[in-house]
Amino acid sequence: AGSSVTLSCQLYSYTGVSCDVWIRSEGIQLFWVNQAGVNLTISGSRYQISPPGHCIITLTTTLLNEDDNR
Repeated sequence: AGSSVTLSCQLYSYTGVSCDVWIRSEGIQLFWVNQAGVNLTISGSRYQISPPGHCIITLTTTLLNEDDNR
């Protein structure tokens, strides 16, 4: 508890098509959710989420005791 952790999610394409093309053509969005499946927002007090990029998004949070190391 009290430590911060940063997670990163990046979309890769193995078809030779760039990630940006996939996002534009398929309407793909990257976002973070909590265990209940609720979207985490930039305005959340515990979370700092990088501005949505096309192919990568990061989440930084400070861990609390009630997180139980999850």
